[in-house]
Amino acid sequence: MSVLIAGGRVFTADPERPWAEAVVIQDGKIVYVGDSDGATSAAGVDSKRIDAAGGLILPGFVDGHAHLAMTGAAMRKAQLRGAGSLEEIRRRVRQWAYENPDAPRVLGTAWVHGDVPNGRPDKTMLDDIVPDRPVYLDAFDFHSTWVNSAALEELGINDETPDPVGGEIVRDPETGEATGWLQETVTSNMVWPLLNTVSEDELDQQVLEALSAFARAGITSIVEMALEEQVLESVARLQAAGKLSARVIGHIIMWRTGNLDEELAQVARAAELAGQHQGDILRVTGIKFIGDGTIDGCTAALSQPYTDGTNCEAIWPAKALTSMVAAADKEGLQVAIHAIGDATIDDAINAIENAAKVNGTSGRRHRIEHLEYVREDQIVRIGRLGITASMQPVHVDPAYLDNWLEKLGPERGANGFAWPLYLKAGAPLAFGTDTPTAPYEALPNMYIASTRKSPSDDAIKPHRPDWALPIEEAIRHGTREPAWSAHLETITGTLKAGMAADIVVLDRDFFAEGPGALLRTDVRLVMMDGKVIYSA
Repeated sequence: MSVLIAGGRVFTADPERPWAEAVVIQDGKIVYVGDSDGATSAAGVDSKRIDAAGGLILPGFVDGHAHLAMTGAAMRKAQLRGAGSLEEIRRRVRQWAYENPDAPRVLGTAWVHGDVPNGRPDKTMLDDIVPDRPVYLDAFDFHSTWVNSAALEELGINDETPDPVGGEIVRDPETGEATGWLQETVTSNMVWPLLNTVSEDELDQQVLEALSAFARAGITSIVEMALEEQVLESVARLQAAGKLSARVIGHIIMWRTGNLDEELAQVARAAELAGQHQGDILRVTGIKFIGDGTIDGCTAALSQPYTDGTNCEAIWPAKALTSMVAAADKEGLQVAIHAIGDATIDDAINAIENAAKVNGTSGRRHRIEHLEYVREDQIVRIGRLGITASMQPVHVDPAYLDNWLEKLGPERGANGFAWPLYLKAGAPLAFGTDTPTAPYEALPNMYIASTRKSPSDDAIKPHRPDWALPIEEAIRHGTREPAWSAHLETITGTLKAGMAADIVVLDRDFFAEGPGALLRTDVRLVMMDGKVIYSA
């Protein structure tokens, strides 16, 4: 039976025909997009009709950078974003501990550096409120963990424990005592393996919880940017059981060990996994490097020091990164490199350019993730090389930028998140959210993209409002462009005949009302492959 969706404007995200009146679906595919009369004829007399009731019909959103299981796990922790002060963080952690008396560990997520005195968390701020259980609090960027003394003991970290390659056990400068702030690879190599040791059932539930949330937000495809094998196995189990409600395009995470042979073996394993998973619903397409840290934590590598005079080195040295990227490119893998500071971005660009040269390849659609502080000469190179700029509008929410701007200073801070400059340079621009480092909801993300304002407080001054995108462009960069960046452009991201019926029906037409209406818009219905995955 055909399904006819009409009664509201259709934004197709297809530049050749951006607007229509109706969509017809058959067997999970779009068979017609156009005017109402043509749709009625194409659907036939026995079709089922879905009335958009004056709302808006869009392609399903494609989150170009997300973390599936991590999002589900984060939903079960104390929520610390927006706390505003150390005392409120402490209150929320204490409350979670009280409400979860049988939990072996107290878990929290998304604390912001600006909420902590001098941006430097310390175990003594947690020891008195939870003295009897380990406490693990993820920073909002997931690049560091704040722990109490019991957690340090559980991890086996003492004052003499050496820093791992690419990470730091922050210590008191006078006594050398571990303070409870664990940065970069200390988090990824020591904390995550401990906390991620869960049963298959628990992992499946984390993934399902995230998928349910994505469906409610109108997200029908995600690009998973730190895929581990156990999560891949979970997603494959759910697909086999018919429970996968989003397309998952995976980049296998590469762990920095300091041993190039071990690291190159990770590339070879990723190539094996890519060969095993090449479907339209679940696909392993490439690998992911965490090239540096974050500006808020002063762990992103800059060409010039932070305002406090400090700086840091990239997690992946240029030589190792260049070798790894060349090996991955030769294997046919798409490379994604987390690079936030301009020094690391130089290394990323150079490594991608070198790979194409030594392998004689092109068309891999290699990507750089985040690109928060980038010089204009680098943007020109990114455009010339066709590197995808994978960026997250939600990261420019001015409600959370004060510490970021303070660390960079006014001149560099004014040049952050320069979306129009990438477009001018000819670079593909793919939007995502980086959930759970930031909220996953698609519509507020598009609001920030089209206003540079905070969805939580309209009174906060927007960051570079002259770099806001027209709303139609913003939606394309949240649908069509991330689909293209993930090699999904023949499957999803636009509404046109032959594409999968990945469709969102919204309750109002924010194009007609203006970007502010994005915050008043609700998702009414979501389809993936023509199947309803959410209905209000």
